[in-house]
Amino acid sequence: MADDFRYHIDHHGSLVRPAGLRAARAAGEPGALAAAEAEAVQASLHMQRRLGMSAVGDGQFRREFFESVVYDRVPGFGPAEGPQPLADAAGIPPARRRTAPASPAATGRLAEAEAATPLASIDRPVFVVLPSPGYLAAAGSALADPAAIDAARASAGALAAILRAEIQALAGQGVAYVALGNPLYPPLLTVAGRERLAGDIDVDAVLQLLVEADRSAVTALEVPEDFRVGLDLTDSGTVPTTERGYHPGALDTLLDETPFHRLCTDFPADPAARLPVERIKPGVVLSLGVVDTSAAAPETVEVLLDRLDPVFDQRGDVDVAIATSSGFAASADRPLMREDEQRAKLRLVETAARYYWGNEI
Repeated sequence: MADDFRYHIDHHGSLVRPAGLRAARAAGEPGALAAAEAEAVQASLHMQRRLGMSAVGDGQFRREFFESVVYDRVPGFGPAEGPQPLADAAGIPPARRRTAPASPAATGRLAEAEAATPLASIDRPVFVVLPSPGYLAAAGSALADPAAIDAARASAGALAAILRAEIQALAGQGVAYVALGNPLYPPLLTVAGRERLAGDIDVDAVLQLLVEADRSAVTALEVPEDFRVGLDLTDSGTVPTTERGYHPGALDTLLDETPFHRLCTDFPADPAARLPVERIKPGVVLSLGVVDTSAAAPETVEVLLDRLDPVFDQRGDVDVAIATSSGFAASADRPLMREDEQRAKLRLVETAARYYWGNEI
């Protein structure tokens, strides 16, 4: 494995569910569902290898949705009730929100099965994306007053311990990289998002809650030296921003002394909507989601290179990766992309990467 997890062809883990898998999940017969999941995972691993992905995952086909890997194994998550302004602002579909238990405890491993098949099936680094503890504690909460924030903080601390144990176990299995996904950050980091939320929550207190919980999950890990952890800000679709872009103080809260080796963010066509590259310190790999997963039509390589060239001129090619803008199965409010359209998008990531790294990737 490279010194700084310099894998330059990236995606966010969730892939389009094949028709057979969707039918098996709808039917609800456990044996048929398990067989469909296994078949879909094997097909996706071969697809990722053929496309030259730097690291591969199981497509999250064993999850009903992103958060299920925790909801299914940590009892006590209940229906989210009442207003959830932060989750609304982040575009999290209501079906994926839960109220976190006050004292969560896992019944066993979270993602052992997700890692096992890729590790046994393909000679390529394996990665897993997990929902972050801050996200799990806050997504289903109103966070409307200090008491609610304190309750979410206590739950997030316990969830961080669960996630830390799982990350260590995944590293012990042989997984090369784990990312924590928290799509609640963008509205708390952008000027427009913060203004939208200011009447409903204490944006700075909630941001601090998320940062503390998510960092706690990756601090003091007992893992191999070359194991890497990342923070993924994608999954919720369009970032709520305007020409005023990101809030400098909020970015400082997220980025200063971050323990994460990798930061994954969308990098859209509109320059005002992009996370400022110059704020990311050297040594943190910045995974740029330039290939849009919200539309099936493929971009041209030239369009992507025009967007990426200034980043490489400014930052060099060591701490950069090229990615999709989010996972392919991330949003319930957009049309389902076909598998051939997904392959075309992933092929664009690989093709653009070769313009910068050639045979090095």
